[in-house]
Amino acid sequence: MHLHATVSLWHREEDGSYQAEKDGWKLHVSWTAEPPPGKEGKPRGFSWKAEGPDGKVAASPESLEEIELAMAEAELAAGATAPTGAVPATL
Repeated sequence: MHLHATVSLWHREEDGSYQAEKDGWKLHVSWTAEPPPGKEGKPRGFSWKAEGPDGKVAASPESLEEIELAMAEAELAAGATAPTGAVPATL
C-alpha cells in the first residue's frame, strides 16, 4: 500500500515545519537534522505528531526519509485507526 498525503491540508511554518488540521486533530511534521559528528542524537529525517480534540496524542515511532510519508501517517493517525507502529508521544 502506498500512502499519499493530502498536500492541500498542509501549510509551512516559519521554522520550516508543516502543520495541518483534520477532523479536529492538529497535525505537525518536522525535520530533524543529522547530529554533529561524535554526538548522539535522533537520526535525521521527518517525524510527525497528531493531537486529537480529546487530548489523545500519537507520534511517529521513527524518523522517515520522505515528508509525504510523514504527512500521510499523521493524517491516518487523525482518522479512525492509527498507523501501524504509531506510539503515544511523551510530552
